Amino acid sequence: MTITKLGEELSRLRQVKDRDLSLREVQRQTGISNEYLSQLERGIATKPAPDVLQKLAKFYEVPYESLLIAAGYLKERPKDEEGRAIPRDIEAVARTAQFTGAEWKEVREFMTFVAAKRKRKPE
Repeated sequence: MTITKLGEELSRLRQVKDRDLSLREVQRQTGISNEYLSQLERGIATKPAPDVLQKLAKFYEVPYESLLIAAGYLKERPKDEEGRAIPRDIEAVARTAQFTGAEWKEVREFMTFVAAKRKRKPE
């Protein structure tokens, strides 16, 4: 048994200092059994149903997508040179264009420029 990325993340979220919840408390608030939560955290259960991840994301107040990535349902989004995730709608272009991190930085700067220009136009 190996603790998974998802297991590590769920355990971390549950045990954050200002939270420090028991598995039973998470069960009470999400309806997911503490036995199953324990199996997820220990890597015994590795592919929870997306609705389980959605409940946990809502409960822990984290992006649903981050738990889908941790569980291996989605690939982590590519990042630009500054470590920022490239938006999914633009990521499709990346698959064919194969931009480098520096090129993505230029694309982001251009998009920021266009957005700023639009804001300056009088209504």
